[in-house]
Amino acid sequence: MRCQICDDDKLFKFLDLGEHPACIFPREGQLKDEKRFKLDVHYCPTCGLIQLGHPVDQDILFGDDYHHIAALSSSFKEHLKELAAATAAKFKLGAGDLVVELGSNDGALLEAYLPHKVKVLGVDPSDVSQIAIDKGIPTLREFFNEGLAAKMAKEHGKAKLMASLNTFAHVSNLDSFVRGVRDLLTDDGVFVTESHYALDLINDLQYDFIYHEHSRYYTVRTLVYLFAKHGLEVFDVVRIPTHSGSIRVFAGKKGAHPVAKIVGELLAAEKAAGLENTDTYVAFAKKVAEHKTAFVKFLKDIRAKGSRIAGLTFPARAVTLLNYCGIGPETLDCITEMSTLKIGRYSPGTHIKVVDQEMLFREGAPEYGLLLSWHIQKEILPRFKAKGFKGKFILPLPQPTIV
Repeated sequence: MRCQICDDDKLFKFLDLGEHPACIFPREGQLKDEKRFKLDVHYCPTCGLIQLGHPVDQDILFGDDYHHIAALSSSFKEHLKELAAATAAKFKLGAGDLVVELGSNDGALLEAYLPHKVKVLGVDPSDVSQIAIDKGIPTLREFFNEGLAAKMAKEHGKAKLMASLNTFAHVSNLDSFVRGVRDLLTDDGVFVTESHYALDLINDLQYDFIYHEHSRYYTVRTLVYLFAKHGLEVFDVVRIPTHSGSIRVFAGKKGAHPVAKIVGELLAAEKAAGLENTDTYVAFAKKVAEHKTAFVKFLKDIRAKGSRIAGLTFPARAVTLLNYCGIGPETLDCITEMSTLKIGRYSPGTHIKVVDQEMLFREGAPEYGLLLSWHIQKEILPRFKAKGFKGKFILPLPQPTIV
């Protein structure tokens, strides 16, 4: 096993979460055929990368049964509008400039750029990209790499801005991907990524964010190393609250943009937090095991009193939480969702029936709701209360809590 960024073979394995399925919601007739894959995590002392030991093939993860739709979260849709407005102003985007999104999903970000009169183009291999195509947003249903970048540059011109939001950790052939970004950018172009921040993951025990779609977990140190390897330079970083702690990283061709002071400050903060020390990761793994024991007991105690529990929403991170903790239909009566792509199917691995969330607002609803999208609780809890859910809410992390 070698590091996915620097190719070092001296990796330090610090966490083994067992075997988990991909975030694909099986139908009843598919339950017996569901495949599981090993989920363990390693740290590279050379470049600081945190990576999965056994990445799953992209065709399995992002094929015809991929179910994540970006625009379902109203707060995230607003986040995308703000990002489009801020970057359009900061980098003076205008008519004739091309904006490319890699992993464009339903086209929500590119749609937010349209009022700024730029040209847009999405790249996304999943079936969800058909939503963008149906809305008239130009989208290539392919995996991005340097070969596709050359074709895009020839047919569409070079991009003034490229974006990869919460997909940059998904990429299998990372070197080819970054070379493609470099080749497709204009000389003063900008590549903006948003990724869950490994510093927040470690500090706040967000182990549920470790799942098969994410092959890597980034620090600023790691991204500086990666981009420099391919002639690009990190010139600005912004910490943002999405997904309970992320970083928005701006990179361009070396020397094209002045490097902001925050880059050095975050490098120092990561070192001070112990992210270059293997003891930090050993301590994290110990806390993960302790949480599992406490969380399972917490839910069993509620069930022992005769109360019912429904899972509220199902983000991809819930695959790890439920499978690692062994939480199935004996604990959760159902999982409620608003996505028609998930309703009527079963939760990956644990096989809990997914039902329409409207059942929560009728007589006889479960007494408790386990908020699996706990990272956006400020958005979700008021919505459930306003629609009439009278039960109590359980937040699973960082510690099991009833609110």
